[in-house]
Amino acid sequence: MFERLLNLRKLHRKKMNELSDFNKKWCLEEYPPERVDPGQLDQAEQLLGIKLPMDYRFQVLSFGLPKPTLALLTAITDREIDLHDLSELYQPEMIVTQTLDWCKIGMPESLVAIGSDSLGNLFCFDKQHLQSEKQAKAPIYHWDHDFDYRSRVAPSFSKWIAKYLAGWSHGIKPSDF
Repeated sequence: MFERLLNLRKLHRKKMNELSDFNKKWCLEEYPPERVDPGQLDQAEQLLGIKLPMDYRFQVLSFGLPKPTLALLTAITDREIDLHDLSELYQPEMIVTQTLDWCKIGMPESLVAIGSDSLGNLFCFDKQHLQSEKQAKAPIYHWDHDFDYRSRVAPSFSKWIAKYLAGWSHGIKPSDF
């Protein structure tokens, strides 16, 4: 546990703030991010037998879960960006229920759902990358429930969120939509 806290401090010193920047970019001030309870996140890890990567833990515990507007989907669609929209990031109890429920109806059991797009497809971690307490980061996958197809979308949570902040998104505000 102590080593895990040291890793969090190292991440904090790097000033990881993609999720905070995502919130400023794609969310309205009237709808602040939902706070995540560290105890509930620990409990979700225990129930699923995993250890979530440090970059994910740090950002969701520090900044909460943003509530993106339709501006994100509209911008991705209008600009024809090859990127799945992020509709929702899950609270810890939803991580558990969504993962277990989707596995019952066909999602590969190796996946852990952490969010979804506007079509109900899931953004996930793979359990094979979630076995070590020292894991700084882990790849993000998109699982398409209609075609039972998964694809790797980013090498880490931070890099995934950064894709929504890339050059294509400059000059766009949620209030424009």
